Amino acid sequence: MDWLVFPLAKTMYWFFQNVLENLENLPNYAFCFFAVVAFTYWVKWQMKYNAEAEANPDQIK
Repeated sequence: MDWLVFPLAKTMYWFFQNVLENLENLPNYAFCFFAVVAFTYWVKWQMKYNAEAEANPDQIK
């Protein structure tokens, strides 16, 4: 199992040291932006489905 774990760990360490540290807070901002967009998209569809369910008289309530 060491043949898989150690190269993976070294690759991850290299990635964090050379890529993520140089980007500083950019990945955090990108994630927050994605979360806001995804939440807005979800709320839009949820409002549509709620209105559709409200208009359907055959709903069991």
